[in-house]
Amino acid sequence: IETQEKHQVTSRQLANVRAQINSKDRDRKIGNLAAKELASFPPSTIAYKSVGKMFLQQDLSEMIAGMNKRSEDAASEIKALARANEKLERDIKDLERGLTELLQRRMM
Repeated sequence: IETQEKHQVTSRQLANVRAQINSKDRDRKIGNLAAKELASFPPSTIAYKSVGKMFLQQDLSEMIAGMNKRSEDAASEIKALARANEKLERDIKDLERGLTELLQRRMM
């Protein structure tokens, strides 16, 4: 019973990590796309950044740098989450192996 509970908890954690990976991957793609689009404009273009309910004027180069940083941060977080994902998958396999062995022992 305890092993089943651990399996359920680990499965939920794995689902959460996978959702976070998908979210960060979406953020990375949005940052890359936005930076690419902003780079297509001439440097003299006036750009505005949304801050709450208002917009602040910002240099285009700063805005592109911010988008690139956002993409890089998301990529590094994806790497960390991928490691956590691998660990949780190993834990689930170990728990499943343990449950199988336990059931085989009881059958004998």
